[in-house]
Amino acid sequence: MQALRLFCDVAALNSFSKAALKHGITQPAVSQRIRQLEEQLGVELIDRSVRPFRITQAGELLVREGRALVQSYDDLVERVRSFDETPTGDVRVSAIYSAGVGLLEGLRERFQRAYPKVRVTLAYDRPELVADAVREGDSDLGIISYPHRWPGLTVRRLRDEEMCVVCAAQHPLAKQKWVSAGSLGRWPMAGFGAELPLGRDIRRYLRSHRVTTDFAHRIDNIDTVKALLVETGSVAILPRRTVLREVAQGTLAAVELRPGLTRPMGVVTARSAGRARSANKPAEMFAEFLLRHGQAVNPVDLDDPGPRQRPGTALNRAS
Repeated sequence: MQALRLFCDVAALNSFSKAALKHGITQPAVSQRIRQLEEQLGVELIDRSVRPFRITQAGELLVREGRALVQSYDDLVERVRSFDETPTGDVRVSAIYSAGVGLLEGLRERFQRAYPKVRVTLAYDRPELVADAVREGDSDLGIISYPHRWPGLTVRRLRDEEMCVVCAAQHPLAKQKWVSAGSLGRWPMAGFGAELPLGRDIRRYLRSHRVTTDFAHRIDNIDTVKALLVETGSVAILPRRTVLREVAQGTLAAVELRPGLTRPMGVVTARSAGRARSANKPAEMFAEFLLRHGQAVNPVDLDDPGPRQRPGTALNRAS
């Protein structure tokens, strides 16, 4: 099962080194495990004669079916563990819009299959309102970016999201393997307001590389940014995970940004929640579940029903 999990991650990340980093092992160890899997199956899963490497037809079949097997195995492990003591209760989670609706909904469903007597509710809001909900006890957990910027919260690291340069698929930058920060001043940019942590971080990054740019569009909604990029010649710096669906559909391109930039994501609880943790075991269990499984790279692999949009509310806002 571990070899299958490794192979699926190599295919999803399109990188041996990134898969090795995710699993905490060396790149040669990843290569060796996958070669052993190929020998066991008697077929080539990866065409290494081309660069970048290409997943073979047999490999694509294994990825499609293997992901379901890995998920079923993980769900089974969680269910077996649940026999020790079946938890019951409610878990209230607040998350920023860009935390990944599909990813979180998929994880919630998996957790509730393992613990059917626990009800997890997800609410999406602006970052400052997520932080307030956790501090005031209206939510048991929060999922937020740049979590250390919010006082009064206990932070546990969830993941660091790679930022990349995003543009329309027909844009000249779309053909490049990577883009230097210093070259971005040549292009009109769409970005987020400085009132958002993500907007401030991007501006600080550009200033540190002596890039002076006038953001042609300042928006707090990632979906609107993506629509603008398709229709205009603008570029933007966005978390790669948030554009995977559009890249797969061929409407946008995501190009590596050098030097690299990441957006930290964290699971937060109220700092005074020591007693609350022991009193609300399901909330702590869901937090641990998020920390184990919340590093999924590709939300496209999960069903994305998405929350219903409230009047006057834009989903997938930046933060």
